[in-house]
Amino acid sequence: MNTKLIYSLLVFCIILGSCASESEETEPINNEPDNEIPDEPSNIPGENFNLSTLQIETSWNTPDRSTVSEDATTYGPTDYYYMDTDLMVLVSKEDDGKRTELKEAPGQERALTVPKTLSYTATIHNIPENGVTIAQVHNRGNGVLRPLVRVYIDDDLKVKYKLTDDPDSATQYTTITGSLYQEGDTIHVTVTLENGTASFLTTTTSGSVEKTFTPSANWSPYSNSFYLFLLYQK
Repeated sequence: MNTKLIYSLLVFCIILGSCASESEETEPINNEPDNEIPDEPSNIPGENFNLSTLQIETSWNTPDRSTVSEDATTYGPTDYYYMDTDLMVLVSKEDDGKRTELKEAPGQERALTVPKTLSYTATIHNIPENGVTIAQVHNRGNGVLRPLVRVYIDDDLKVKYKLTDDPDSATQYTTITGSLYQEGDTIHVTVTLENGTASFLTTTTSGSVEKTFTPSANWSPYSNSFYLFLLYQK
């Protein structure tokens, strides 16, 4: 069965610098009855959530149905990326090995010294034996084979962090185990990039775990090319 990820209370916020609420303006009092019929909610995710710096990417298992990237603000709805009332839903296209993901579009790459935050709340269903990736700090530098950090829920339902020491190697990484996730429950994820580090805070019903990672010297040639993934992957 295809895995499904539902953003139930998405506070999806990818920001440079700090979050600041806009000042409220005083509206004139109108005592006349409002006879306007409220608009029906859009079924396009980008019209309900702030996805302005993101692209939606899907991939298949066969060569004739390869990876496709689209603007997340205008694309959809499809069977794999749509709204369910006020919930945004991402669904895997295949039972194994492929993905539906939101990630920062090309041109959004930054050094880890530039403050940036991604935050969301979601529920995940039908977790496969290969697990589901829920966040990544990746890099678009030429020759980079692995993300700096991949956060995923493994088939044992534990949140795990995979840190890559050498971006030119597909095998040199360290795995750290975090909290337990109960399938179908809420999980809150926050990724913060600042001061040359990548921090991940995951909160489940079993508690909160925060991990901070600093790239090894092997990442120096690619230090200005990091970007964020909000990933849903088999």
